[in-house]
Amino acid sequence: FASSAFASHVKVARSGCVRAPETLSAEAAATIPVAFLTAYYALVELARIGEGDTVLVHGGAGGVGLAALQIARNAGARVIATAGAPEKRALLASLGAGHVLNSRSLEFADEVMALTNGEGVDIVLNSLFGEAMERSIELLKPFGRFLELGKRDYYENSHLGLRPFRRNLSYFGIDADQLLTYQPRLAERLLARVMALFEEETLFPLPHRAFPADRAVDAFRLMQQAGHVGKIILRPPQS
Repeated sequence: FASSAFASHVKVARSGCVRAPETLSAEAAATIPVAFLTAYYALVELARIGEGDTVLVHGGAGGVGLAALQIARNAGARVIATAGAPEKRALLASLGAGHVLNSRSLEFADEVMALTNGEGVDIVLNSLFGEAMERSIELLKPFGRFLELGKRDYYENSHLGLRPFRRNLSYFGIDADQLLTYQPRLAERLLARVMALFEEETLFPLPHRAFPADRAVDAFRLMQQAGHVGKIILRPPQS
């Protein structure tokens, strides 16, 4: 787990390293650290997810979304996921999401309330912005937890009304890169716990598509167009 990891050589803090299970290929192992550390830190460490909770996972077909789906189901939670493309929504349904909605329409908010009999959800793992983000906060039950992964509203310094927070809501802004910088011991502990779950085969690597190094432009273009599911892997060049 390191910044500038597309360089030919990278210096990595010990807290950002963990032994991969011998049963995994290097490509499969590469799908784990960022996505699963982020999802585990958000859902388990911050939101204290528990059996019977209902979780709304936006961007469910992305790396963190798919990792969150596994972690939430392992905790005994009910998952409502959103995704943009029909094939991504079909994948999420096949992987165990209880309900899958369209993230490209604000109608997801009314649909979530209908699915929960008007009660709302306990946790939102959010990557949407603007009005979609605001509507998602309104879906939280009393004592609900809002886990913000997106950065667009931060960079645009968006303003958020505080009225929903009268219901004892919690808001967490999450950036896993800062976790290793400012909380290395916590990051090391969480990474070790995540890898133990892989050793136990409680968690599994994410779907991924690998590109050779000389097709890096194609890989980034695919990511820009949100045409992938799970993770995109770049293989190192052959010396």
